[in-house]
Amino acid sequence: MAAKHFMIYYQKGTGTYVVTEPRPWARENKNYFPDFVKKHPTSIEVEDWLINNKNFKRVINTNKIILVQNIDPNLVL
Repeated sequence: MAAKHFMIYYQKGTGTYVVTEPRPWARENKNYFPDFVKKHPTSIEVEDWLINNKNFKRVINTNKIILVQNIDPNLVL
């Protein structure tokens, strides 16, 4: 069974944390993935992009759960 992917980040201006999954987040933020219409990125590709571009960290990586997070209150997504 494949691991379940999650992401947590602080949503600036709302005072709340968002818990979501990488692929739905990518669908809402297609501007970060120019080829999204032709090729939907995998969860790992989205996570790698977040790690490389938005300072996310992979904090849990097991065969059941993968979690990336960025709790910076100044994060702009």
